[in-house]
Amino acid sequence: MGSDATAGKGGNEPKQTVSMIKISPYMVIPSRVGGFSLFLKQDDKLVLYAEKGELFTDEHKERLSLLGVENLYVRTRDYAQYLAYLQDNLLELLDDETIPVRERARAWNDATVAIARECFDRSLPKPVDARQFKRIRTLIANSLKFLCRDDALRELSRFIKEGDELFRHGISVMVLTITVLATFMKEDTDALVGVGVGTILHDIGKLELPQELFRKRFDNLSRSDKDLVKSHPALGVGLCSALPLPQEALQCMLFHHEREDGLGYPSGCTGEMLPAYVKVVIVCNVYDNLTRKGRDGRTLTPFEALTQIKSMRNAFDKDMLKRLIAVLAKADLT
Repeated sequence: MGSDATAGKGGNEPKQTVSMIKISPYMVIPSRVGGFSLFLKQDDKLVLYAEKGELFTDEHKERLSLLGVENLYVRTRDYAQYLAYLQDNLLELLDDETIPVRERARAWNDATVAIARECFDRSLPKPVDARQFKRIRTLIANSLKFLCRDDALRELSRFIKEGDELFRHGISVMVLTITVLATFMKEDTDALVGVGVGTILHDIGKLELPQELFRKRFDNLSRSDKDLVKSHPALGVGLCSALPLPQEALQCMLFHHEREDGLGYPSGCTGEMLPAYVKVVIVCNVYDNLTRKGRDGRTLTPFEALTQIKSMRNAFDKDMLKRLIAVLAKADLT
């Protein structure tokens, strides 16, 4: 993502090679202060456009539009400040209909990846603390209107399939789940936020287990290792026990590997005992795992994944599977 570029202020500063990251000019919000310097490209050189700490104005945005600027750049060392700026202003960005949906999806993905990555950081003393939990909950609450748009999934799909890290899988399952839930519970925002939080964190319990377990096919594991893998939902709930998780989040974390026929884990409960939103998480979790690069290095197409899911006749709620297929088709992703 970063690139080396020559940067200077209008050519008056000494030239230097610095690492830069490309961002969208649509992310310049009037009446906001950026804790980072902005550069634009002129004659294959990057020149300073806005100084760190400078108040963005309508003139800044109009000038960028008149110049036809397609990309701005921030120094790699300032990227954390840029992400904080994105997160602080995300609701306004997502609600701005003058910004193309693709650019809003790009901003949402950058902000969400930064928060989720930190929550799943194994180098920290404890995964997801109270501060991070609050940031996740706020981000999802600010994102619901955008995620419920008919065209959001199509644009977000360009980003959420990247990488095989746990947090990226959590983001993808959350986007799919909220999109499906919006077809029948769009107005229940509190429940949707709870589901969103639980879905992003649904696999966090895997951080407590030896990672080599997840680099092998489940069917090839010993019985004891299978039992360890099956413990990750409960471990995840335990990791988050000090957080004020709503019931919806806890149920999504604990029951995301259950099945309609009672052959899932950890409780083996049947579909009639599971809330509708958990049934959506269950099918979206399997779909994303199948279409994401797996342990064998193979990635199924959406059609192949849905065909495999349909073949598991009694595992999934049929109505929720139909709803997933419908939203994927509407987004031209089947």
